[in-house]
Amino acid sequence: MKRLLIPALVAAIALSASSQNQGGGAHADTTGAATATHYRLYASGGPVVAFAVQTDIIWCAAESSIISIPMNGDKKTIYSMIGSMPAQGIVAIAADRQGRVWFGGPHGLAVKSGTKINVYTAKSGLSNDRVNTIIAADDGSIWAGTDSGADVFAGETWKHYTVKNGLVSDKIQALASDKGKVWVGTDKGIGLFNGAAWTTYTSQNGMSENDDTRALAYDRIKGVLWAAVGDKDVNTFDGQKWNTYMDTQPGIRTIMVDSQSRIWFGTEKGILKFNGDDWMPDPTPFGVPISQVFQMHSDEKGNLWFATDRGVIQIMNPYPF
Repeated sequence: MKRLLIPALVAAIALSASSQNQGGGAHADTTGAATATHYRLYASGGPVVAFAVQTDIIWCAAESSIISIPMNGDKKTIYSMIGSMPAQGIVAIAADRQGRVWFGGPHGLAVKSGTKINVYTAKSGLSNDRVNTIIAADDGSIWAGTDSGADVFAGETWKHYTVKNGLVSDKIQALASDKGKVWVGTDKGIGLFNGAAWTTYTSQNGMSENDDTRALAYDRIKGVLWAAVGDKDVNTFDGQKWNTYMDTQPGIRTIMVDSQSRIWFGTEKGILKFNGDDWMPDPTPFGVPISQVFQMHSDEKGNLWFATDRGVIQIMNPYPF
């Protein structure tokens, strides 16, 4: 089913804060929550393109460095190198259940475990030095999407998936985990790996005509995959059929599903939300002003996290009951 939407203009509201201090506050939820919402800004001094939360430390990817920000308010630390890998250009970070932090970018992939750091490149296990996305899957494996296929780290070795193994394309741009399955977004459609075999979805079997997939998120409550496709489209898949929403918003970079199955889209102009019926531009979600959004995450406690042009914003669970 195709649905034509009028593009929404998302107002950009600047968020000002010191690069050394963390701000917070309480605001009424403008979208209808019954309680005040508390939030904190973990200031980075500039745009954060990717982040991960490791217990009480937030790891942020800036333009030319990695920044670790303690959540207790201690001074942040700036890294120009992660082991032997340059921190410049890192675009993906993931924290796994073992407490390791994974960093990916144009120079390969580095994993930090305590004080130990290992670096992987095309010469030491990866399909390609350029890593575009990383996730820690439900089964504990680490998936890295590269320009030459998907690489999976399970145990101590890497396994590779390419078009030769069933992938629709080798250029991996987005990943999402789904109860033992992994969705892989590429420049030519989406692949679903069930642990044994691949299923391919493209414009030939339900997706938008431009099946270049930029971002993915999976709604575990409703069992629906959400995909940002092409320049402006959003596609959903419920396991049986695809819905395509045309011309929703240009520049969607990231998608988040919150604990109430509301869908959030982070764009170059701010936030767009879908509540199941309506699409709503929201430059001040729960009263918190947010302009550019690069990455979003909803954690197991229901807290909402946003990588923005000024740092990482944490909105404490806005739906506590």
